[in-house]
Amino acid sequence: MLTDLPVADHIEISALYEPAAVGDMIGGDWYDAYHLPPASPGGEPGALMVTVGDITGHDMHAATIMGQIRSMLRQATLDHPPYSPATALTALDTACSILPFEAGGTLVHARLDLADGGPDWTLTWSNAGHPPPLLLTPNGRVTLLEEHDILLHRDLGPSRRTEAQRGLPSGSTLLFYTDGLIERRGHDIDASLAQLVALLARHGDRPLPELLHRISKRLVAPAPGDDVVVLALRVP
Repeated sequence: MLTDLPVADHIEISALYEPAAVGDMIGGDWYDAYHLPPASPGGEPGALMVTVGDITGHDMHAATIMGQIRSMLRQATLDHPPYSPATALTALDTACSILPFEAGGTLVHARLDLADGGPDWTLTWSNAGHPPPLLLTPNGRVTLLEEHDILLHRDLGPSRRTEAQRGLPSGSTLLFYTDGLIERRGHDIDASLAQLVALLARHGDRPLPELLHRISKRLVAPAPGDDVVVLALRVP
């Protein structure tokens, strides 16, 4: 059920999924990435959409709901040009408040646009109660992208989502993850987040698959009680 990552000529992308060691060894965490339609027929692929989310639970039911939410969010995005992340999430909220299935969780839905002439990118994102993405800039500074709205849940009703925007200088690395990476029984979540920030600052220049492996090895327990997604993007 995992998404095949798209080939992106102008940006690097890598993802890692670790299943929970309990239950069905499957759950509601997911990642997604796809290109928007080209600006003109026959042109290059459009902006890159990226989603990382977590539907509550780590069993087959959670995985089933996750698959539905992932497809619904893709459709909501593509049905609402000019493809605003907040507009797509607002449409998803509306659908979830009407359809007869329980969908609760968190997610970040983002769009990456290449600036005219490059090489810098612009990140636009809408956060539904999800842990903050991390941005490592070429000067070695790691910033938490903390802007967020309420989580996704049908009982909360439709919500008008907001979005934030940030420039991504050449050489930046962007990290998305689910709460299973930093929430562990008996560990302080703020301390785990600080450890993640330190790992990204220390190893952020590594090839992305190696970076994700190092983060997973240091932060994910040998028998994790929750599934984990980590997704990284880098502006070359």
